[in-house]
Order: sequence, then structure tokens, then C-alpha cells
Amino acid sequence: MERRRPGRRHLPALATVAALLAFPVQAQAAGQGRIYHVAPWGSAHAYGSPSKPLRTIGDCLSRVRPGDTCLIHRGTYREQVTPPSGTKDAPINLAAYGDGPVTVDGTEPVAGWKDAGGGLVAADTNLPTDPDFNAVFLDNGRAAEGRWPNSGSDPLNTTWAEADSTSTDQHIDDTDLPDADWAGATVHLWAGSNPWAQQTGTVTAGSPGKLDFKGGNHRCPPLCMGNQNYRNYYLVGSKAALDQPGEWYYDTSAHRLYLVPPKGGMANHTVTAKHRLWGVDLSNASYVTVRGIDLWGTSLRTGRTSTGVVVDALHATYISEYSTLPMPPDGDLAIPPSEGHIVASRILDSGVQILGTGNTLENSEISQSAGDGVLVRGTGNTVTGNYVHDVGWMGSYTPGIEINGNDHTVTHNTVRRTGRASIDTAWQLNGTEFHGNRIAYNDLSEAMRTSRDGSPLYVCCSLDGTGTSVDHNSSHDADGQVGFYVDNYSGHFLLHHNVAWNTGTRGTFFNGHTGPSIANQDHNSSYGVGINGNSTLLSGATDASGSYFSNIVGPMPVSATGTGDPRPVVRSNLITDKAGYTDPVNGELWLTDVSPAIDTGETLDGITTEVRGTAPDIGAYEHGEPIWSTGCDLPGCQQRVRHGAWTAAASDGSDAFAAVDGDINTRWTAAAAQAPGQSLTVDLGEPKTVGRLSLDAGRDTSGQPYGFSVSVSRDGTHWSGSLARVSGRSFTQDAAFPARTARFVRITLTASGPVPWVVNDLRLYGDGPDASATLQAEQATSMHRAARTTATTGVLGSGDWIAFRRAAVHGDHLTVRLASTCTTGCALQLRLDTPRGPVAATLPVHATGATTWQEQSVTLPHRETGVHTLYIVAKGGPRVASLDWLTIRL
Repeated sequence: MERRRPGRRHLPALATVAALLAFPVQAQAAGQGRIYHVAPWGSAHAYGSPSKPLRTIGDCLSRVRPGDTCLIHRGTYREQVTPPSGTKDAPINLAAYGDGPVTVDGTEPVAGWKDAGGGLVAADTNLPTDPDFNAVFLDNGRAAEGRWPNSGSDPLNTTWAEADSTSTDQHIDDTDLPDADWAGATVHLWAGSNPWAQQTGTVTAGSPGKLDFKGGNHRCPPLCMGNQNYRNYYLVGSKAALDQPGEWYYDTSAHRLYLVPPKGGMANHTVTAKHRLWGVDLSNASYVTVRGIDLWGTSLRTGRTSTGVVVDALHATYISEYSTLPMPPDGDLAIPPSEGHIVASRILDSGVQILGTGNTLENSEISQSAGDGVLVRGTGNTVTGNYVHDVGWMGSYTPGIEINGNDHTVTHNTVRRTGRASIDTAWQLNGTEFHGNRIAYNDLSEAMRTSRDGSPLYVCCSLDGTGTSVDHNSSHDADGQVGFYVDNYSGHFLLHHNVAWNTGTRGTFFNGHTGPSIANQDHNSSYGVGINGNSTLLSGATDASGSYFSNIVGPMPVSATGTGDPRPVVRSNLITDKAGYTDPVNGELWLTDVSPAIDTGETLDGITTEVRGTAPDIGAYEHGEPIWSTGCDLPGCQQRVRHGAWTAAASDGSDAFAAVDGDINTRWTAAAAQAPGQSLTVDLGEPKTVGRLSLDAGRDTSGQPYGFSVSVSRDGTHWSGSLARVSGRSFTQDAAFPARTARFVRITLTASGPVPWVVNDLRLYGDGPDASATLQAEQATSMHRAARTTATTGVLGSGDWIAFRRAAVHGDHLTVRLASTCTTGCALQLRLDTPRGPVAATLPVHATGATTWQEQSVTLPHRETGVHTLYIVAKGGPRVASLDWLTIRL
């Protein structure tokens, strides 16, 4: 039976059908092979026609030859899909038919539940032989392995126990630890003076308030329990931890799964458990196209010899789960083993894996992974246009996208909410060669949720980046210390036209760390609010020969270690807090007409192109050129609510403006220790549609709220009930709730704590774009007869349109930045919900010239509110206008 997953997103219906049906139609027209239909209501002995489909994908794959296609109808397929190889001219094709979701499910039902005493139920079942990869789902949602202390449902907002300062290397003292048999449990550690990674060990003995364990604590210090700044830990893998509904424990010797049942018992509840790590296994296949498939509780991989594989419009959820962080096997390491390599744990056995040569992952949504979101490894692979989020929660160096190898292209991805980096490379596994990679036009945010020493884009270590370009990326709203971080002896990295804000201490950091940092460059980058150290810094290098930093604009200095031959060059930079940015709090770091950065830069071969005026501009955007954008154009890629003139009032009467000023480095601190009922009320100035609040409490070890709830109000008088309750002590804590439109948001403490609570930054998110923010036209979620470029649409003719799915609207003023050669009779219509929906506004288009970009505006007849899919429809001629961006504001 088909199951609809909660919170799933799909491309708009018309785009989905067109995208998914295009491929098999082409294959049939070319006469290259047969088309087989697959449906859950089919038969293994059927012909495979539309009226007599095959029953499983495996039935189809047992018949296909190069050039053949499996068209898969809606439903759930509990099988491992292992395609054979096609050829370069005749690939094998697997595609969703387009009549509903096609889900390859890596789980199997667990039944036969019986009372097990002590408030538990149990079922006898054989889970995979490696217990470390077990995952259990209750009613189609992730069920947490029993743990102490209890935590909420979001693994990136975890609750930690804190060991006493008398703890030592392999010993924990904690007066709060329950008296129970913890022997054999896994202890998960985030401890040390500067813990850049997490580790796990095994409990060997315990007594009231004490634990002994083995493992973990590599490089102690700084990754040591003991009397350190950080002494965080939790326990899993013990029956003693089962104490709240939904928690589970698997007894490997008895093959018995224990569960704390939901209130009311197991009636009408379903439990499934993971059985297949690789739902789509292409490790021995080449020239295969997989399009429009969903994965649940399993993942997809290509292999070292794979080539010509294309994975398009994949929707993969809960792809990797595990509970320990072992040292990578020596055979996986590219350099001699060292205990420090614990940070690379699980990089090679998690995530969607694109290995081999010349393979592609595109237009896909990858989410919910204890480890990697995506691993790209080998040579010449492409990862583009993807939405990767909520991954890496086990806290090793598993990022949103891990890049190993040479000549890869990683572009136009949105990577959000990661345990450590958004994009990373592991030198322990990759080796020191990192040549010819292009990392560009990616939007990286909400990184470093389970660490502190790192960045959304992190390069480490001793890498030779010759030929690699990191350009046109945005890095923002992250809990680390840096936006772009080239660490420990790496050299020959070219960074240019990047932007960063709200990244802590620095925008970009090249860390020599008592070694060489040779020939690194940063040019034409823009840095905004939330950076309080350096805009760009190279420090600690014994040799910085050939390093070069120019055309950078930012609020803080650009500086470099002065050693080397030739010595580092730092020039033509603009250091000012009055750069003339359009809207720095919202990351719109392009220049206004009065910016001192205009025409004051130096010319750099291959870097300063498309110059307007007498000289290049300083910074990432050339004034007068279209504004390029970062990230993907899938639903969900745009969620951040535009920050306006917000104000905040604390229940204790203290000045709370620092909580809402948009700067991650400023801080509001409450007047007294945490107590239930203390609150912070935020006035957004105008209604906003929100579904998630992020409370960023900075990178300190204390001050995070021990528990809070969120409520909203339209008028500041009548309040909703609690929409979300949050506990935990993460740097940033998220409260997710059903979307509401409100002007006021209130955070109320629900627990006591030993110190006052703090807020460095509050951020709000919706389910789609905020129409009062700048909606980049090339990031429209769908287009009709319109082309995309990196910064604009092509010229729209009459009847062409672009659309933004589920945009939050509250405004009466439409502004569009456009270029047009149309002299009469041309217009852009704003329509709601369908291309033929009500006309909310008509904007007459005035000619500007083919390459002259101009903002043109119109006042709507009446204010539009609510959540709508917005259509901009061209009318009046074959060449109406090219679009750069648009907004709808008051």
C-alpha cells in the first residue's frame, strides 16, 4: 500500500510530469530499447505493458538491456534495486511514471508485539547483522534509540549531560547519573578544551554517579573528558535508558526489539526497522539514469568504477543511521594512520554516494542523516541543484557534501542545518591532492550545530588546491567561527566573489598553524554584519609565499602573515562599516549608487570580468550587473524570513535589542538565573508567516535555555497556545511548528537553569520564500518557456512566466528589476496561485536597453496577504523583458 510521508515535498505537478516522462519518451522515440511498466498491483510473470505491469523493480531489471526503461508507477517498493549497466549511447533508465510518489523503502515491518514487563513491549525480529546501523521508525517517523538524558525529536538539537570536573580520561563523575546497569552502553562524548569533533566509547563498569569506559578521548587534550571547558556526554545502547514513549533498544543476542509503547498501547501504530543500507545500489553499474525516485530509510550509491550515472530528482529521507564513531580502517586512509583520524569516522559509509568518474546528482533533496548528506569521490563528478539539510548529527566530520578527489563540479546547492560543515573535504581519506574542483554558487547556512571550531565551507588539511576555484558562494548564520576556512598547511586555493555574514569571528580564514600556507588567494569577496575579527585573515604561517588578497570589502581588516618569497600581497581592499550595501542584515551585500566600492578596485585576469565603469568594483557584485544568486531552485531551498525593523521586550525589563539586531556577535543576557515564566517578546513590525524559530545563544558553554516554548500573536494581546516546546543545550535551538501568520513572537522559559539565559540572534523561517525578501528570478521554482542563467532569466515573451511556490505575501508594492527593449505595450502581470489566476497587479514595462538593469514598481490595487504561489506572466510581445529579481513589500 502506498504511504505518504510527512513533510515530503515534490516539484510542482506539471514540472514533475514533464521532467519524469521526458526521458522514457525520448528513449522510445530513438528506438533504442523497450519500455517496461512496474506497479505494486502487477505480476512477476506479466509482460510489462501499461495494462499488465511487472510487480517489482527487480522484475524489470532482470529483463532490461542497454537502452531499456523501467517506468515505475506510484507505490512503495521494499526491495534493493541493483541495475545492470547500460552503454554510453544506450543507458538503462529507471523513472517514476508520474502518477504519484515512487518510494524505495529500506525498512521492513516489525509485528508480534508482546508485553515485556516494566512498561515495555517486545518483538522477536532479526535486524541487520551489524547493530550499529539499526534504525527504527514509529508511525513513519524516526524513533530514537533509548538514551540518557532524554532528548527531543530533533537530533541536531540534542540534550547533553554534563560530567563533573573531577572526571578523567576514561572516567565520568556525574551526581545526576541514574543508578542503573550501564555496562555495555555506548557513551557519546563531546568534550575537551576545544572539541572540534565528537567520539564514542563503551561503558565497562559503573556505580552510582560514576562510569568507566574505553575508547574515545583521542588526542587528549584537547578532545578529552577530564576537567575541561566542555564535558558533555550522553548514553545509548542500554535497556536501562528506556523511559519515554517511542524509545527502543535491540538485544542482539536474543534478537529482540524492545520499545516503550505510545500512550494507549500498540494498537493502530506501525513499527518498521531498517534492513537495507543501499536501496539503490549502483556500485557495479555504469550508464544508468535514475529519475524521480524517493528513498526512505535507505540510500543510493555508485561505485569506484561507475561512470555515466545520472541521478535526477531523487528525494531521499533518513538515509544513514548509526550510533558509534569508530576509527576509520587503515585501508580507508590515504595517509599514515593517526589517532587524530577519528574525525573522519563514518565519512565513507554514510550519505548518498556519488563515486567513480563522470557521474551526476542533480535536482534532488537529501535529508536526515547521522552522517554525510552526499559523498562525492573519484574524478569529474557533478553535484548540482540539490537541497541537502538536517544531516551530520553524530558530530564527526561528516558534512552536507563531502568532496574527495579531483575535477568535481559542486554548484548551486543549498546546504542547511548540518552538524559540522556544509561542504568539507577529508584529507585523511582523500590524500593531499585536491586539483581542479569547482565549488560555486552554493548557499551554506546553519552549519556547525554540533561543534564550534570550523565553518560552513571547511578545507583540511595539507591539501594542494591547484586549479580549484571556490567562488560565488554564500556562507551565513552559522555556529562556527568562520565563513570559509582553509585549514592547516593547505595551499593554492583560489577564492573569489564569495559573500559571508553572521559567521562569527572571520569571513575567510587561511590557517597556517605553524606550517606553510602558500599561494592562497581571496579576491572580490564581500563580508557583512556578524563578523568581528577579520574579513579575511592568513595567520600562523611559516611560509605564505604567493598569497594575494584584493578587492575585498568588509567591516573588519584584511591581513596576512608577512613571511614568504614573494611576500603576501594585501591591497585594494575597502574596510568600512559603511560599504553602501543594499541590506546587510539580510545578506544583500550588493552595492547602492553611493557605495565607495564602485570603480575603486584593481583589474585581475580571469577574476574581474564584465566590468562597468572606469575600473572594477570592490566586492562580490559589480554595480549595474545582474545580481547573481546562490543555492538551488527546488521547493524548500528558500526559507529564511526577511529581517525587518524588529524590536524585543524582555519580561525582566532589560534592553533586549541585541537579540534582534541581526548580528550574531551581539548578545542579550537576562537579568537573573533561568526560571519558568521568563519571556522575550519580539515585534516583527508587520505580519510574517513563520514555521520555525532559531534561537542562537552563541558559542559559549553556558547560557542556552534549558527549556522554552513558543507562542505567536497577531495583535500582541491575544496569544496562541504553545506551538512548540524545546529542550536541550545546543548552540542554536530550533522550535518548529505548523506555519502561522503573526506579527508578534514570544519565547517563554519552561525550565530552571543555573545561569541567566542569553540570545545572540533570533532567526525565523517559513515553508517557502518570503516575498518581501529579494526573490531572485533565476531561482523560481518553475518556469514556462523561460531560460535560467546564473543571475537572470532569459528574455520572456508574451505568455512566458516564472513562479515561486508557496511564497509568504504581505504587501501592496511590487518591484521588479529588469532589462527590456520593448518600447510599447509590454507588461508583467502578478498572478496568484495559477498562471491564469487573479491578476493582483500589472506592471507596465518601460524600455531600458538590453543590458541596462532598472527597478520598476507598481502599487497593487489592494494589499495581498497569505501564502500563494506567485506567477510573473509576461504580456505584450515576443521580447517583453529579462528579470533579475522582484519583491512585494508594504
